[in-house]
Amino acid sequence: MPATDPTTTAPVPIVGPGVQVVAALLRRDDHIVLVQEQRDGQEIWSIPGGGVERGELVTEALIREVHEETGLRLATVGNLAYLVNTTTERYPSTIVLTFDCTDWDGDIAIHDPDGKVIGAVLLPMDEAKKVLSSSTATRPEIEPVLAYLDGATTRVWTYRDDQPAD
Repeated sequence: MPATDPTTTAPVPIVGPGVQVVAALLRRDDHIVLVQEQRDGQEIWSIPGGGVERGELVTEALIREVHEETGLRLATVGNLAYLVNTTTERYPSTIVLTFDCTDWDGDIAIHDPDGKVIGAVLLPMDEAKKVLSSSTATRPEIEPVLAYLDGATTRVWTYRDDQPAD
């Protein structure tokens, strides 16, 4: 058995928690719900979602975020569509879980306590893809959703400073 060198230390882990985020592809037939947000002085389009709060399960967070941002009620959380792992200086070690949800009801009405969501709409898929393609949201927010809606089989997306990491 080789001797261990007591002067060798393990790498120091990055301290502080990572960020957990959930998002929903709210689909109905050939339509999808998009939200418009005011973020960093810009209006952006994306799918509904947000941060998982301390002590909250991801499914609970998804139900809450969908209701806050759209007024819609998820009857059941759909299948996991894909996972995005990003790291930036502002948001290190972020994991975004996006679920494909078709079992929802209600009328669109925004209840966002943060006041960032300024609109929500149910759009035909082709129109929604055009809106997302022209959105100023980050690459990790837009690229995976468009690929998934176009039938991509990639289930894990990784980005460092908004650039693909693979």
